[in-house]
Amino acid sequence: MAYAGLDVGTSGSKILVYDLDGNVLFQASRTYQELGTNGRRELEPGTVREQVKLLLKETGQSCPEPIEAMAVTSLGESVVCMDGTGGFLANSMLTGDPRGIPETAEIIERMGAERIFEITGLPPNELYGLPKYMWLDRNTEAVKRAAAILHYEDFIGYMLTGERCVSYSSAARSMAFDIRKMDWSEELLSLAHVRKEQMSRPVPPLTVIGTILPEMAEELCLPRGMKLVAGGHDQSMAALGSGLVNMETGECGMGTCEFLFAMLPGMPDRSMTGYMIRNDFTCIPYVLPGTYLSSLEVTTCGALKNWARDTILKGTAFACEARGENFYDYIDRAAGPLKTEVMVLPQFGSSGNPDLSMDARGTVTGLTIHTKPEELYRGILEGMAFQMYLSYERLQKLGTRMNTIAVTGGGAASRLTMQIRADVFGQRVLSLKSRESGTLGCMLMAAAGTGAYPSLEEGIRRAVKVEEEFYPDDRMHEYYMEKFEKYKVFYDKMYDFK
Repeated sequence: MAYAGLDVGTSGSKILVYDLDGNVLFQASRTYQELGTNGRRELEPGTVREQVKLLLKETGQSCPEPIEAMAVTSLGESVVCMDGTGGFLANSMLTGDPRGIPETAEIIERMGAERIFEITGLPPNELYGLPKYMWLDRNTEAVKRAAAILHYEDFIGYMLTGERCVSYSSAARSMAFDIRKMDWSEELLSLAHVRKEQMSRPVPPLTVIGTILPEMAEELCLPRGMKLVAGGHDQSMAALGSGLVNMETGECGMGTCEFLFAMLPGMPDRSMTGYMIRNDFTCIPYVLPGTYLSSLEVTTCGALKNWARDTILKGTAFACEARGENFYDYIDRAAGPLKTEVMVLPQFGSSGNPDLSMDARGTVTGLTIHTKPEELYRGILEGMAFQMYLSYERLQKLGTRMNTIAVTGGGAASRLTMQIRADVFGQRVLSLKSRESGTLGCMLMAAAGTGAYPSLEEGIRRAVKVEEEFYPDDRMHEYYMEKFEKYKVFYDKMYDFK
């Protein structure tokens, strides 16, 4: 039996089909272009739909096994506004689009940040959906004319099944979803003049949304009985596909940005609301009943490493290219044995926790005329680890406790990155065999939702496999804790310097 995970992202979509042991039977992808000028970032829904259809048709024609069930994961905050005939009323705004900044300030003024957090589990910010809906309502006819306002997860689900259902984790990215009632907040939606019936029905994890429509099965060459199971927001699905089922394990995705998910001991007490807002900590419904995650972010992970390669380490990169050697293999090896006084605040243009900002500035200190390129590079890796540890240190006040971090994404390929992370956190760090934890998480949902696994935990036991384990060196952890104390002083003095 085969089960599929479809990931609809910002720059493309991909599908992976698995057996129940997590082996990949088939995979394919399609890309599309982001649109926009003057800082605006958009996707054209029709383009995404057509590319997803091509992707699914290729899968239907070429996958060696018939697909029993599928789940969809997608980028979080963007929405598709559709009229009654299925036409699109506006392009989808992406994370980082500046529209919604004044609306966010207005929402806070009208309702108060604490009340918004207690309803939604989100510190108010323009990156979430509601401020974008308000902008659309004030500047276009999209909200007024929309028969349906869909996240990309339920947009694809509606295309395939005719049913409009959205997972809790995707709905929560709207900043208009009540995480205590697990339903839309009509009070918040009304700020953008959105009606509850325009939004898809929120459904619990493992809900079978429906069966593929006969006409879609024929067009896409997919099995007529294929089921669609509720998936979720891409970060939540990546956490599931990394094996996060309890408080002891955290999930860290290292790509262009870095996200660390940790499970909270429960719904935070209201007395902690102010503390969570100040540190930009979230409380997000997870896929296991009654569980909640908080996310920590470093916004310049892979992007900062690439910047260093292409600018301050350009000479080293050219030399590697001339030798036919991979730059990152070389620089990891050269930086591996070093200790350095270099420290880096990794917020080069934006920052995540504990001070979320889309207009931050990075800083490098500890340089001398003898500083080597590999010391700079190691300082960058340590800076990203220290920044995440700074947030995690504050998160522990909420009662979360990890002893293991499972890492996915491009950063997991760097053994130096993994060892630094183990040494800074003083925890075991795992790299996983599957580099596509989001689609693997979707497969787990699809299989468990249709009864192929007796539980998600059993699915994780069978399908999530460890590639390598990294253990902290006690002496390096002690060294890093001394350096971290200096980093905290450095951060307090410089994090918002402009």
